Amino acid sequence: MKNGQDPAEIPLYDAILDDIYNGRLAGGQRLKVSEIAERYGTSTSPVREVLRRMQGEGFVEIHPNRGATIRPTDAGSIQNIFEVLQMLEPYFVNWFADYASAELLDELEDIQSRIKQLPHNEQGAFRKLDFQFHEVLCRGHYNHTAAEIWRNLRTTLNVQAARLRISPTRYEAIKEEHDELIKALRANDSARADTVIRKHVDGSFVQMSQQIRALGMSANRSG
Repeated sequence: MKNGQDPAEIPLYDAILDDIYNGRLAGGQRLKVSEIAERYGTSTSPVREVLRRMQGEGFVEIHPNRGATIRPTDAGSIQNIFEVLQMLEPYFVNWFADYASAELLDELEDIQSRIKQLPHNEQGAFRKLDFQFHEVLCRGHYNHTAAEIWRNLRTTLNVQAARLRISPTRYEAIKEEHDELIKALRANDSARADTVIRKHVDGSFVQMSQQIRALGMSANRSG
């Protein structure tokens, strides 16, 4: 939770994200404050606050006299996010391998067990659990600024990638790479963990890039 944030906003924020992840709200769709308030059974004030937060996180655009829209899937933005994640994820994992508590490792394994129980077609639920898995890796890190940047980027990536499907092959690879990562972390093998997380992030980028090309999205549409 961000400092000074009204706790009442959290369910609304998560509910809107859940609708984006599951395709009930789509990129480019206009978000009218009054309609959102009615949809989620709340007043307009918390809706405006949540939309401003989402604007700050980069996946909602607010235009004068036009209201808010969900930022459309943009190949350039996705590539930019992955370039930063390719630096941040190994940074957290190397620290985690040396300093993480047994409780955090147990939490990773618990999330992984829930991921393994999900069928391939429940991709919205998978993205939320995958976020939680990776969030554990940065949660205990001393660099809270880097951790906050990671959370914002991963949230934005999940929104941007909501219309992209994870292939069955990649879905299985993700689960296998999670297992490999947990094994390396249990052994405090930072070198092996570094290799696995780099392969993991690169593999996800390749998967998304293939879908972006298949959908004919331009890499020059950001902004």
